[in-house]
Amino acid sequence: MIIRWTAAAKLDLARFHRFLAPHDEDAAGRLLDLLIAAPESLRSFPRRGRRLSEFEPRHIHEFPVGNYRLRYELDRDELRVIRVFHVRADRF
Repeated sequence: MIIRWTAAAKLDLARFHRFLAPHDEDAAGRLLDLLIAAPESLRSFPRRGRRLSEFEPRHIHEFPVGNYRLRYELDRDELRVIRVFHVRADRF
């Protein structure tokens, strides 16, 4: 299964890093490493994340990673990370 990151998801990662880095550069780096590695665990069981019915008929799922949620779409042999949210953030 191919894992792709949308431009919006990459911007989310950059935003988290910009927010955390001035306070703790090491923690910001560890967070990015964790979030970037998380979709790898979905290769074997891509439907492990909770399916979001409000997006049907698309196969949009959400997967928890600590205090963050990866929102991703399944499409044949591709897992597309659409967005990354902090659990307390407004989701737009």
